[in-house]
Amino acid sequence: MTKLKNSVKANKTLSEINTKGDALKHSTEIYRNLIEATADSIYMVDSSCRYIYANPRYCSRLNLTLQDIIGQHYSDFHSPEETAKFEKDVLEVFEKGIPFQREYQSKRDANEFLRTFYPIRQSASDNISAVGIIAKDINDLRHAQELYTTLAENSPIGFLIIQDGIIKWTNKKLRDLMGYSSDELTNKPYSSFIHPEDRQLVKDNSVAMLQGTISLPYEYRIITKNGDHLWHVGTVSSINYQGQRAILGSQMDITSQKQAETKLRQSEERYRTIIDTITDAYYEVDLAGNTTVFNEAYLKLYEYSAKEMQGKNYKTYVDKEKAQMAYWVFNQVFKTGKPTKKMEWEIITKSGKKKNVELSVSLIIDANGKAQGFRGIISDITERLQTEEIIRHQAFHDPLTGLANRILFYDRMQMAFKLAKRNQKMVAVIILDIDRFKEINDTHGHMAGDNILKSVAERLSGLVRSSDTVARYGGDEFTLIMPSLSCESDALVIVKKIISVFDSPFHIEKTSIKVTSSVGVAIYPAHGTNADTLMNKADNAMYRAKAMGRNKYCLYGNESDRSN
Repeated sequence: MTKLKNSVKANKTLSEINTKGDALKHSTEIYRNLIEATADSIYMVDSSCRYIYANPRYCSRLNLTLQDIIGQHYSDFHSPEETAKFEKDVLEVFEKGIPFQREYQSKRDANEFLRTFYPIRQSASDNISAVGIIAKDINDLRHAQELYTTLAENSPIGFLIIQDGIIKWTNKKLRDLMGYSSDELTNKPYSSFIHPEDRQLVKDNSVAMLQGTISLPYEYRIITKNGDHLWHVGTVSSINYQGQRAILGSQMDITSQKQAETKLRQSEERYRTIIDTITDAYYEVDLAGNTTVFNEAYLKLYEYSAKEMQGKNYKTYVDKEKAQMAYWVFNQVFKTGKPTKKMEWEIITKSGKKKNVELSVSLIIDANGKAQGFRGIISDITERLQTEEIIRHQAFHDPLTGLANRILFYDRMQMAFKLAKRNQKMVAVIILDIDRFKEINDTHGHMAGDNILKSVAERLSGLVRSSDTVARYGGDEFTLIMPSLSCESDALVIVKKIISVFDSPFHIEKTSIKVTSSVGVAIYPAHGTNADTLMNKADNAMYRAKAMGRNKYCLYGNESDRSN
């Protein structure tokens, strides 16, 4: 009966508190529904700490019905120690009239709660008639906080919380990175630990990241306790910390990466400097042969500007034959991975000039082992080849007349013998000596004699076939090789023409000089099959021609006189 009376009394009191007329009925019903549906425990007590209301969640916590709770004292369900703390908190509300929060651990199940105590008045001017309590179960929150704290403290990333530019919290990693203790960092301006040159950058990037205009981490330098300047990469995000707006910052030490980048950049600069200063042309092309990297020497070689050369395909500055050759070489390097060195090539410059070059080709491989293109060195060997040709010409030609010398003459003679033997042909070996050449030198001087020799060389060269060889054997003696003859008479036709080229006088410095020659002929294989034998016999024939009065020719073995 007493419980029933208490229940009626409590319901009447609750009705008086929540009802202020018909206009409030609808909103009161909404509030009631919210209170009864919430997962938080909500209940009200009077000044004596007797229950006047409890929502379903609180009833479930006590494992009692509302009727079992209403009118009962707080001590009926809690220990004396808990009751004493509760009564003190309720009294504080009645005395001060302001809400506050207290953390509380239930003896019933050891769960932790955050209880909010707040005064209840029927109107703003009325006295406090009851105290409402909202108890939020923070047990899961505590576990989550412990988990987050553990994760943050053991994270490989440095974390810190900043409010109004002041450090409020740091994790172990950040303290280790900076070399400070928690006390040395907490309540200190964060900017004081940033390199002075980077403070504005950090501020600008932080604002931009909080506003959502950038999302990528930004790099900056921090100052450690021992004065080192370390590179960090960081991000920021907006959070609530202890009921106030704050910034959660994260940062990682990238000093080693920056040092590696610096070394790489220095290496690239040295590499670039070397490339730009070498006299040879350096190039890189992609797999399609388009030019991607080059130095000044490369541009000078091809006579193009950097803008013109960028992306230019190698096929545009070689002829079709050389382009096919380059394709084959590049393809071989691509397939085998083995570089090619000192390949001779011919290029065409922008002005149309042809140059001989020597180039190397090697494959460019990325970090994954995938082919990216080709690189190499190109040397202009045009002058070298020209010099080599001059040296080669000088080694086998007479410097005065430009005719073949004795070395080249014997080489051509051996080739002519081999060809004649294979084709069953004849070869004529001819020796020509200028008559009384010493008198010309003594009378007109050695320069005039040299001019005579050069003129004789010109006349003889204009007389013979392209397959024949005319040589200056020595002094005033000339030799000829006439390969692939069918009979002796073919040789004699040419010999007669040789005699006739001396019919016209030679004009030396406005002076006409009459010159004659004596000619001896030997035939392969009729008179011998080796060079020395044939040369001796041709020489004997030539001396017989001289003995017969000069200005004549004589075929070896023929005793009759021959003249022009």
